[in-house]
Amino acid sequence: CGQTMSVVPPGADELVVGKKEARLKTPEWKTGQWGSCSNQCGPGTQTRKVICSAGEESFCTGKKPATAKACEEVLHCQYQVGLWSTCNNKCGKGTKTRSVECNGKQCLGDKPVAEEECVGHEATCEECYVTLYGGKKFSGWSMMFEPGNYTAPELEYRGVKCDDISSLEIVGDFCKLEAFEFGDFNQEHPGWRAAFLSGKYDSAAFAPQGAKNDDISSFKLMRLPQTSEDEAKAPGARQPQLSDYVPKQLQMPPSSP
Repeated sequence: CGQTMSVVPPGADELVVGKKEARLKTPEWKTGQWGSCSNQCGPGTQTRKVICSAGEESFCTGKKPATAKACEEVLHCQYQVGLWSTCNNKCGKGTKTRSVECNGKQCLGDKPVAEEECVGHEATCEECYVTLYGGKKFSGWSMMFEPGNYTAPELEYRGVKCDDISSLEIVGDFCKLEAFEFGDFNQEHPGWRAAFLSGKYDSAAFAPQGAKNDDISSFKLMRLPQTSEDEAKAPGARQPQLSDYVPKQLQMPPSSP
C-alpha cells in the first residue's frame, strides 16, 4: 500500500544526445504565406509574417526576409460609368454621351459604350406661339397668338395696342414671326419688316431684327420645316442661321475687322 510510482530518469547517454542536437540547431528565419493584396483593383501591398525560430530576432543571423511587397490586383477592376447626357439634338435624331473610365490599369469584360443614338422630344419642338406684352416689359398687358396671319383690324379687335408693344416672346424651336409696320403686312404703304425666331425680345432688341419702332401693325406667325439629322450632316450642309429667315434688305452689314 505504501508504494509510489516514479518516472525513471533518462540515462546518461540520452542526455548527451539531446544536448548535442540542441547545440546543432542554428536559429533561422521562418516566413509565412503572403496575404492578399491590400487593393482590390490597382496597385497595393502584400504582407506576411517573418519570425526567428529562436524567439528573439537577435538570435537569427543574416538579413531578415521582407515582410511586405508591392502588388497589383485586376480581378476586381470594374468600369465606372457616368450618367447619360441629354440628347445633343433637342428635336429629332442625335447622340448622347457618358463617361466610361477604368479605375485600374486593366478592367475585365467589354468596355461599356460611351456614345449612342437618341431622339430629342422636347416640348418646344412642336410648340409655336407668341406672346405680345404692352406697358412694362414682359409684365404689362399680354396677348398670346398661335400660328396664323393677323391683320391690323384683328389685332385691334383683340385689344392689342399696336403702338404700345414693349416686348414679345416666341416659344418654339421651329417658329418664326414676321412683323410689319403699316396696315395689313405693308400692302398699302411701304414700311419696315422684321423677323424674329424663338426667344425673348424687348423694345431695345427690336431694331436688330428690322423693327425701327414698337409699332407692330400686323404680323405672320408660322412654323418652320424641321431639318433631319441626316440632312444636316450631308456634305456641304450647314446649320440654319437667322439670316436665312430675315429679308435680305433687313440684314445687318458685316462688321469691319
